[in-house]
Amino acid sequence: MQMRTAVLLLPILLAAELPPAFARPGDDLENSLRSDYANKVVTLRHAYEGKHLAFHSDGSLIGYGSAGSWTVDSQILVKQIKRRGNRLRLEGRRVCLVFDDKGKPYRDVLDWLAESKGKDRDKPADFFRHNDVDVEIELPSDAPDEQEVADAMKAVFLPLGGSVGEVVPDYWRAYFDRIEGRPHNEDPSIVTIKGMKQGIAPPRATYQPNPEFSEEARHAKYQGTMVLSVVVDPSGRARDVEIKNPLGMGLDEKAVAKVSTWEFKPATKDGEPVPVRVAVEVSFRLY
Repeated sequence: MQMRTAVLLLPILLAAELPPAFARPGDDLENSLRSDYANKVVTLRHAYEGKHLAFHSDGSLIGYGSAGSWTVDSQILVKQIKRRGNRLRLEGRRVCLVFDDKGKPYRDVLDWLAESKGKDRDKPADFFRHNDVDVEIELPSDAPDEQEVADAMKAVFLPLGGSVGEVVPDYWRAYFDRIEGRPHNEDPSIVTIKGMKQGIAPPRATYQPNPEFSEEARHAKYQGTMVLSVVVDPSGRARDVEIKNPLGMGLDEKAVAKVSTWEFKPATKDGEPVPVRVAVEVSFRLY
């Protein structure tokens, strides 16, 4: 009986002597990651399509990825974030953005759908609610410190609260410069319709194919009119297209791509072609 008692007491004594920090190495880091990112929206520095994305710790893509629309593929609501060895894995859902007078300056399409009066809004809402994506980031080592993980996250994502104007495509810059209060310099050699004087005849579109709907806008039954700012050069080509009043849901990118192919009879001053910047309305309607 005494021998049995000694054997049984040994593990109890050892357990009593263990230090308070009995937690697994890396638990503090995982808790910190969950505290910083869980249930928050992060913005990819480069928008890619797909359900699965993988990056090196410097932010470069592992493998091949197709560039996506900024309003559809750039933001992720984080559901889970965890580290396993030299891999950081983030799981969440894509946040598709709409621009309206309640957006300040944009918001999640699920918020827009929640306010919709459509009888069949539950089906598109379910589609966006389960628009899942996972992101894997390769870390420098199997036991990275907090700074290495933070650096890898900043290489792939914009810091929380950072200006999205830093990462949007060029044709979005003028819009975000305006709403974020930054100066946006215009080429003084290009006349605007607003500043046109007597003797300048405005351009006239001769070829203007309509853009297609995005898949996401069709799912949400989302429609409206957006405004682009376009330079029509002396040859009648459209260039330097910028978004002035967006819609979101991937429609803006569709409009930019198609309007960039438009052709015009150029503006003229005293009978000579001149470059001008004009506003172009593009309407998306579901029939």
